[in-house]
Amino acid sequence: MNHVIWDAIIEGYLVPPRNRKEWTSEDRKLAQLHAKAMHILCYALGPYEYSRVSLDSNAKEIWDKLEVTHEGTSQVKKSKIDIVTLNYENIKMKLDEDIKTISD
Repeated sequence: MNHVIWDAIIEGYLVPPRNRKEWTSEDRKLAQLHAKAMHILCYALGPYEYSRVSLDSNAKEIWDKLEVTHEGTSQVKKSKIDIVTLNYENIKMKLDEDIKTISD
């Protein structure tokens, strides 16, 4: 069942466009899974992060906002990887350094 909740977070959830009284059992099941996904996300957050996402109406919005906040956009991620790669490639041992010093 956990993968279904994760799918609700990643793919999002659209409320059926008809009256709640007309919902099928599948519609109710999906709504319940979505509510559970939102509960899991909100329960895991501290007060500062919760206040940032508390007005979001679905689990995907919450997840997307948290993802950008903590990891950055795909451009930011790529830039971070490029910087780390460049720093790694530019490591050079100085004449007065030993192996232990450079590895530290």
